[in-house]
Amino acid sequence: MKLPLVSIVIPAFKSKFIRQAIESATSQDYPNLEIIVCDDCHTDEINEVIQGLSTSIPVLYEKNKINLGERYNLAKAVRLSSGKYIKFLYDDDVLETNCISALVEVAESDAGISLVSSRRRLIDEAGRFLPDIPATSYPFDSSVRIDGSSCITNLARRPINYIGEPSSVLCRREDILQIGPDPMSLDGTPIDWIGDLAMYVNLLHRGDLALLAEPLSRFRISTLQFSNDARLDKDIANQDYAEFTEAINRLQWSDRQSDGRLLLVAPLDLGAPAYRRINLEKSIRDAYLLRPADINAWLAARTLTPIQRELVERRANEDRELSEILFFLLVDDTTEKEAIDTTLSSLAEFEYQQYLTIEKISASSARIEKPNFLEKVGEVLSRHASAWVGFVRPGEIFLPSGLLMAISSLKGADSCWAVSMDEVYRLANGETGGAFRPAFNLDYLLSFPSGNSRHWLFNSAKLRESIVECVTSSEWFELEVLLRMAELGGLDVFGHISEPLTISDAPVLEDTGEVHEILSSHLARRGYCDARVLCDRPGRYKIVYPHGFEPMVSIIIPTRNQLPMLQRCVETLLEETEYSRYEILIVDNRSDDPDALAWLEGVSKLDESKIRVVRYPEEFNFSAINNMAVSQARGEYLVLLNNDTAIISKTWLKEMINHALRPEVGIVGSKLLFPDGSIQHAGVILGLGGPAEHPFIGEASDAPGYMHRLQVTQNYTALTAACLMIRKSVYVSVGGMDETAFKVSYNDVDLCLKVRQAGYLLVWSPHSVVLHEGSVSQTHVDQSKQREKRARFVAEQDAMYSKWLPVLARDPAYNRNLSLVKPGGFKLADTSISWRPLDSWRPLPVLLAHPADLYGCGHYRVIQPFDALRDKGIVDGALSVGLMHVADLERYDPDVVLLQRQIGSDRLEALRRMKAFSRAFKVYELDDYLPGLPLKSAHRQHMPKDVLRSIKRGLSYVDRFVVSTSALADVFAADHPSIHVVENRLDPVWWGSLPEATRRQSGKPRIGWAGGASHTGDLELVYDVVKDLSEEVDWVFFGMCPDKLRPHVHEFHAGVPIAQYPSKLASLDLDLAIAPVEQNLFNECKSNLRLLEYGICGFPVVCSDVRCYQGQLPVTRVKNRYRDWVDAIRQHLADPEASEQAGRRLQAAVRRDWMLDEDAIALWKKAWLQH
Repeated sequence: MKLPLVSIVIPAFKSKFIRQAIESATSQDYPNLEIIVCDDCHTDEINEVIQGLSTSIPVLYEKNKINLGERYNLAKAVRLSSGKYIKFLYDDDVLETNCISALVEVAESDAGISLVSSRRRLIDEAGRFLPDIPATSYPFDSSVRIDGSSCITNLARRPINYIGEPSSVLCRREDILQIGPDPMSLDGTPIDWIGDLAMYVNLLHRGDLALLAEPLSRFRISTLQFSNDARLDKDIANQDYAEFTEAINRLQWSDRQSDGRLLLVAPLDLGAPAYRRINLEKSIRDAYLLRPADINAWLAARTLTPIQRELVERRANEDRELSEILFFLLVDDTTEKEAIDTTLSSLAEFEYQQYLTIEKISASSARIEKPNFLEKVGEVLSRHASAWVGFVRPGEIFLPSGLLMAISSLKGADSCWAVSMDEVYRLANGETGGAFRPAFNLDYLLSFPSGNSRHWLFNSAKLRESIVECVTSSEWFELEVLLRMAELGGLDVFGHISEPLTISDAPVLEDTGEVHEILSSHLARRGYCDARVLCDRPGRYKIVYPHGFEPMVSIIIPTRNQLPMLQRCVETLLEETEYSRYEILIVDNRSDDPDALAWLEGVSKLDESKIRVVRYPEEFNFSAINNMAVSQARGEYLVLLNNDTAIISKTWLKEMINHALRPEVGIVGSKLLFPDGSIQHAGVILGLGGPAEHPFIGEASDAPGYMHRLQVTQNYTALTAACLMIRKSVYVSVGGMDETAFKVSYNDVDLCLKVRQAGYLLVWSPHSVVLHEGSVSQTHVDQSKQREKRARFVAEQDAMYSKWLPVLARDPAYNRNLSLVKPGGFKLADTSISWRPLDSWRPLPVLLAHPADLYGCGHYRVIQPFDALRDKGIVDGALSVGLMHVADLERYDPDVVLLQRQIGSDRLEALRRMKAFSRAFKVYELDDYLPGLPLKSAHRQHMPKDVLRSIKRGLSYVDRFVVSTSALADVFAADHPSIHVVENRLDPVWWGSLPEATRRQSGKPRIGWAGGASHTGDLELVYDVVKDLSEEVDWVFFGMCPDKLRPHVHEFHAGVPIAQYPSKLASLDLDLAIAPVEQNLFNECKSNLRLLEYGICGFPVVCSDVRCYQGQLPVTRVKNRYRDWVDAIRQHLADPEASEQAGRRLQAAVRRDWMLDEDAIALWKKAWLQH
């Protein structure tokens, strides 16, 4: 059976990667192909590649006589094709070898599938794979079929391109041709920015989407690739999104009653599809946020910039402020030389060798003769003055970033006896994974010693003291030393440096008699002579403490109505709890359900020694309810227990008491499971997603968790009051729960922090297991009270930040290299935020800059000045598009926060909290007068109606206001006391070495315009000018060209990645550039950036005589009248030499006065930094 013909359609424009694209096409394992190339490039480079092809596949090549642009070039290529199927391939993308065969197989299997796509992977300009972005994160578990109508409805409401770029898809040629001459239009409306989605909607109106889980294409981007349209006009996409949605609605192709969140998705098979509803946004978010991080890329980014290296060297060579470390390399008779060389060579690569020494020492893995080992260690220590000592094994690789952070940070750890560092593990499957540890965690060390006892740095003097009496095993001697230090110095003598020191093999999890003996000896020295060390899983230990008595426990259960849940809670408690010395206090908070009241009345008549009902008649206040119950409790220990829990383990209470009776322990928490068996509570992480949140939510009950943290006992900083045990005397001594600041939320976290502050440990036990519905008791809230509830919740969050922010941002049970944003916790934080090599002494002010975008004013007014200041050694810091929440910002702790164009309620709320809780100097940056957007601006409909009030409110939260023009400063003069004007400049890195433009290269003069979709009103000023001069000149439009003007335009150039924008603009070889703008307040407040960009290219300019373009730049300014525009243009055409000289004068002026040079950098420094 002959396979159907597939046409690989290449609408070519860029030549840089066209050879690789075509080679991927000719390397397909599908046998029946043709290749169609329509060339929109202004050079012959693509033609040269085609002529050099050696392939048996038929190739049809056509050079376009005029530039068609993406949409019309693609349509032309489709018309020239002959295949049953169209496989698009853009000129910088790559197809995997089996791409077409896999896609065709699906398309052939079912005529009801009108569009086939697959997962795609991102690559950079060098072809290296890049991390997924949300849109490329595959949101399903397997290959799927998606109902076409639900796709359209979803795209109409939420246009996220999860389908893929055109290089990802395959469709039938017949379907494309039936759409019409422009497949990237909808209902006659061209959709420029998201034209591919418009084409997909046209196809999905005819059938379903098949989406394959296997990555079959590679989409090439640069690290800052954004369309030039978007650079020229901020938020340009908004107009096209609106037109896209409006067109779909006019066509009545979407379900107007649906919000579009849910897709109808079925497994991809040959049977009838069994659709289920999937929340696409959630699936994409989960796929993106929960993706495994690439630890190797994360490590590779942890390098010093030239300025950082200079500062570190100055500190090392001049200030002598770095610490010396002596490393012992532990070898034995079985050690291979290659492993030793691996470790030594990794150390030799470190730049600051003068601070490191390494000595080999024999250390058999078997039990050793103590005096021999001590003598060896002591003898080496006596010969070295190093203040710090570490131990490594052969084959382990030192990480330069870890060594640097160690020698930089230990100067501030003089009071510590030992300091832990993180690790990177080589896993059994050949991959690597990070082991990011908490600060010293006694119970975690005891229960998981192999994961917590290696790669500590020991204070040399304290090591000598601690090692004398305890070392019995060279394999586990670090564990012995740590435990002995804890016994001698307490828990405050340990520090932590959050940076991986080494790459080493993951620890082998096995039970050893040595560990049992070491743990038992330690426990005996603490007074627990009869403690039992159990090993329920290899390498993970459980300690049973011998207390010798059973205290009375009062179990407090607040409730209101919800009788079935309360009954289940109480009945399972009575039936399943093995431990017998307890009483139950049911606290009724104004129940009014007759059945609940009757049941409570019946319970109140039972044996009061076992169960009592007490009444709390006031409004719901969880803290006050518990405090009142505690005052009536008879037990020495308390359990706070939610009414939506159920007892599923007979030993739950006994396991809590096992730790609660330890004198150093203040609170014990349980492992809580949802009814489906997944994790609901396994400790609380401070600062996660807000003041605090549960990690591991939704993971399987038997999952090991990050570094086995779901399987072993450990110390947390906070635990949930859904099931929490505390000694009554401790509860009372810290004042119980706060009835004023935390009536409903965070009262348990506040209680835990008070108990911790009083010097007690908090212990979470995985061996005490309870079922918990989670938040059921407050799901039924009167809608009229939602606003009040929200206000109360925000106030309680603010109270947490106000009281506990430093510890919320730096939870000792967590790690600063782990994200406070990604759901579930224990996922790598962005290196640009977590890598802080100068943080231990902060020689430069730290600036956190939030650009409003990554392509327009965000580049000119934030990214490029920031880079210049950082490269000059004026600031350190990072760029972040999203605003950090309060704890994340406190963790980063910047000296300055730069906020560009922050509007909208969510961002204003973030600014309010930033003012309230951050010490940083805050700067607001604005480039345009947003309240004055012209009536015909595409952005006007997307701007909040109260944008002026929004800006003014934002200004009330900041210390300084920086604007781009004096006109903008005048407009806002009454709204902020400290306004700085810093005009736009051109970055020499991008604009400083452009090739000289060639002029008068064609038969007609080339006159050009560059701009974006928001310039409708500006272009209407010159529509007749363009039309009437089209016979005399070649009009060249770059970025956007209205359809009305297209018949009169000789060339149209679509947008390019921003890094290519300067060279692309220069390559237009214009004899004259025009810059028309309407006369209005918005344009009067604009900057002269367009003139600078034209000028640096050497183009002479005719522009509107509006305030934004007035000044000293040598350009031709005209009134916005037809005759004035035509006369000015013809004046330039009449004397080409004079016009060219005008362009050179403008270029010289820009190079002299308008570059981002030393003087301009000084202006940015003055504007951004507090003096």
